[in-house]
Amino acid sequence: MTVWEEHNQKGAKETARRRSFKFFTLLSLILLCISISIFFASIHKTIVYAHFFYIPIILAAIWYKKRAIYIAILLGVMHIFSSIFTSPALGIFMESLGRASMLFIVAYTIGLISQRCEDAREELKSAEERYRTIFEHALTALCVVDAEGRILLANRQFEELVGLQAENLRGRHWTDFVAEEDAERARNYCESRRKGGAPACYLFKFINSKGERKYVNACMEPIPNSKECILSLLDITELKKKEEELRETCKKLEELDKMKRDFLNVAYHEMRSPLAPIVGYASMLEMCAHTEKERKYVRSIERCARQLEKMINRMLELARIDGEAVKLSIEKASVRKIVEQAVATLLTEAREKRHKISLSVPDVEIECDKQKILEVFTNLISNAIKYTEEGGRIEVIVEDRGEDIKCCVADTGIGIPKEHLPKIFERFYVVDTSLTRKSGSLGLGLSIVKEYVRMHGGKVWATSEVGKGSKFFFTLPKKQKEKREKEERGE
Repeated sequence: MTVWEEHNQKGAKETARRRSFKFFTLLSLILLCISISIFFASIHKTIVYAHFFYIPIILAAIWYKKRAIYIAILLGVMHIFSSIFTSPALGIFMESLGRASMLFIVAYTIGLISQRCEDAREELKSAEERYRTIFEHALTALCVVDAEGRILLANRQFEELVGLQAENLRGRHWTDFVAEEDAERARNYCESRRKGGAPACYLFKFINSKGERKYVNACMEPIPNSKECILSLLDITELKKKEEELRETCKKLEELDKMKRDFLNVAYHEMRSPLAPIVGYASMLEMCAHTEKERKYVRSIERCARQLEKMINRMLELARIDGEAVKLSIEKASVRKIVEQAVATLLTEAREKRHKISLSVPDVEIECDKQKILEVFTNLISNAIKYTEEGGRIEVIVEDRGEDIKCCVADTGIGIPKEHLPKIFERFYVVDTSLTRKSGSLGLGLSIVKEYVRMHGGKVWATSEVGKGSKFFFTLPKKQKEKREKEERGE
């Protein structure tokens, strides 16, 4: 039997006893008043005895509310008839009528007040029942503790968490179920919360009656105008187990990731080693070639070898970025000179496809790793040249925005479908088109662009429309945060 059921059973018995007492007490008083009225009427005495009638009327109004008016009518009529019977004078009749009216008024007024008090009690009782139901059936373990930390009330979830029935919990300290290492902190929790010196929730190690150790998230809230507190305990043992499993899995994944990076670094270096002699010997063979056909084959070997070397270098660079081995060499640099240098290296490719490259770059200086920003512009302009049909137009626009610069490389190329835009900066992601198949791209250039811009504290994004071209944007702060912090510290 729960605390509430036991409390309700005792309350029902007490209510039945009180009802019996009220009924017989009131009945006795009414009979007494009627007897007094009959007695004085029989001896023809005009003694004022009506004030005795107020006693049952007031009690009836308190106990039975507005229904006391019926008792007032009964006693009032009795008083009027007894007065007439004793002395038929008009004055006596009017006087008794006035007393009877006063009985009615008193009964109605006190009954009305009692009724409103009863309604308020019923509302309070209904609210109490609602909160009892919520308390008892809450999915969280709840208990009410006094200023000393003793348990006064506990719901079913708390009983299940602890492993004891409510009758065995009352009077015990809730800290009896807290692990020794957390006991001291738990003892002062309620008082600390009342003073505002403790957080709303704490993580405790909980030990139930069977000796099982659990992790609970305890939230204690002082009850206003009371020394009691309500304690909520959420069992997060399974969550902690999953967290530990996840932590172990992450640790293993980190180890596997490190093994993967180490393996790829070795593989990339081993793959790059044979390329140097291939390129060197291909150059020598070109000089020794006798026919144009032979020179064409040799140039094809050299071009493919250099292309492979470029891909391997990009993969190595991304591996170094992942391993945080890439550091920025910050210096002041002119953005216009960086853009002009990038265009100069790609001018031959642009002329072969009859592209027109226009620049709109202000003469502004920023703090950056010049070589890496050059690589960013080179990658974006190279892609614009590669994926724009012959006779296209490419624009490089840089906007000075005060704290930072906004750069844009726009082309009139084939464009990128909208659904691919969120993924184009991911590694090895290539939009499948005839031009991408011809280029043999691995989808690493834009990944490197994104990483270099991120390392400088900027952002990168793209917009595009199929058949009309693409625009690649990125921002760069004029001053690097790390350098500013060192200057502020005077280093």
